[in-house]
Amino acid sequence: MCGKATAHPLFFVHLHQMKKIIIFLCAGAMLLAGSCRRQTTPQEEQWPDGVENMASAPDTLTRHASLLTLADHGGYVSADIANPWKSGEYLARYVLVPRDSAMPEGLAKGVVALRVPLERAAVFSSVHTSALAELGAMDALAAVADGSYFAADDTVATLLKSGAVTDCGSSMSPSVEKLVASRAEAVLLSPMETGNVVVSDKIPVREVYMADYMENSPISRAEWILFLGELFGKREQARAIFTDVIDRYADLVFKKGSSAVKPPKVLTETETSGVWYVPAGESYMARMLADAGAEYPWASTKGTGSLSLDMAKVIAAASDADVWIMRTYGYDVSPQSLRSANPLNAGFKAFKSGNVYGCNSAERPIFNDIAFHPERILADYVAIFHPDVMPDYELKYYKKMK
Repeated sequence: MCGKATAHPLFFVHLHQMKKIIIFLCAGAMLLAGSCRRQTTPQEEQWPDGVENMASAPDTLTRHASLLTLADHGGYVSADIANPWKSGEYLARYVLVPRDSAMPEGLAKGVVALRVPLERAAVFSSVHTSALAELGAMDALAAVADGSYFAADDTVATLLKSGAVTDCGSSMSPSVEKLVASRAEAVLLSPMETGNVVVSDKIPVREVYMADYMENSPISRAEWILFLGELFGKREQARAIFTDVIDRYADLVFKKGSSAVKPPKVLTETETSGVWYVPAGESYMARMLADAGAEYPWASTKGTGSLSLDMAKVIAAASDADVWIMRTYGYDVSPQSLRSANPLNAGFKAFKSGNVYGCNSAERPIFNDIAFHPERILADYVAIFHPDVMPDYELKYYKKMK
C-alpha cells in the first residue's frame, strides 16, 4: 500500500516529446486513461474483506499517490488511506456508496461507509474548500474551521457572513455543538500523527482524513482531488483538472530542460525564532525545486517534512546560494526586514546580488494552490531559476525584493 510507485514528471515529459509520433499518440491516450486506472494487486481485489458478490477486478482510479488508493467496484468505490507514520497500516478505510444503491454487506472491521455524494460536509482546511469551489461543489459546504482566516474575497467568507456556512471555531478544538448543528454528514480533516479528536462515535458525523499534505511529490498530492471528486459526485470534473495539471506540469519540466542557464543554487525560507526550517530531501517541495531546475543544498537528506536548522548550519551549506526564495505572511520581504530579523542575513550571496524573492501568503494563495495546482507555483520557480525559457512570464506568487 505505502510502497506504490510514483511516476516522476519526467516520465510524462518523455511522452510529451514523442507525441508527434503516431504510436505515441496511442500510448498518450492510454496514459490519460491510465491516470484513472491501473492493474490491481490481489490484495486490492479482495478489498474490503468479507464483502460478497464483488466484481472480480475493480478499477483502481489512482496511480501516483502513495497514501491514497481509490478503486471502483461497480456498485461502490473503496478508499484506502495509508498511515503516513506507520508503514503497512491504514489510517482509515472507506466505502463510498451512491445514495440510491444498497449498502454492501460484511464490511471489514473499521471500514467506514459513506453515502455519496455528500450533501452537507464540514471542511476544516481552506486548501480543500478551494478545491471544492473549483469542482463546483460549494453547495455541499455546511461548516468550516478558523473562519476568520478566510480572505474577504473568498467565497467561504461570503457564505460565513450570510450564515449559510457555520464557523466551528479553531480546527484544533472545534465546537462539537456547532458541528452537529450544521447538520454535516462528514468532516474533512488533515490528520496529525498525534491523532485527531473531533467527534465521538455517538455523534452522527463521520471523520474523513485528507492526508494529501503528507505525499512526497507534487503530482502525488494533486491526485487527491480525485478523492474529493468521488466524495462530492464530481468524478469527471476532478479527472479533467488532474489531467490538465499533469500536462501543464510536464510542459514546464520540458521547457526548463531547454534552458541555457546553469541550475542555480537555491535557498528557501528564513529563520523563525532561532530556527530555520527547510524542506527535507524527500519532501514534495524538494521534488518541486528539482523539477524546476534548481540545485538544492539539502536534496540528499532523508525525510518528507522539514529540517530544523540553526543559522550556522544554513550559512555553511547555502551562504553562496544564487537565489533565495521565501514565504512571508502579511508583508513583502525587503532588505530592511531581513536585516532586522537577523543582521547575518545580509551576508548571503543572494541578498548581496538582489536575487531574493518573497511570497506574501496573506495576499497570494500559494498554500491553497500548491496542493492541487503545483504547476502554477512551478511556473514561478522555472521563471525565477531559468528566465531565458520564460522571458514574457509575469510572476504570480513571488516578488523580487526591492
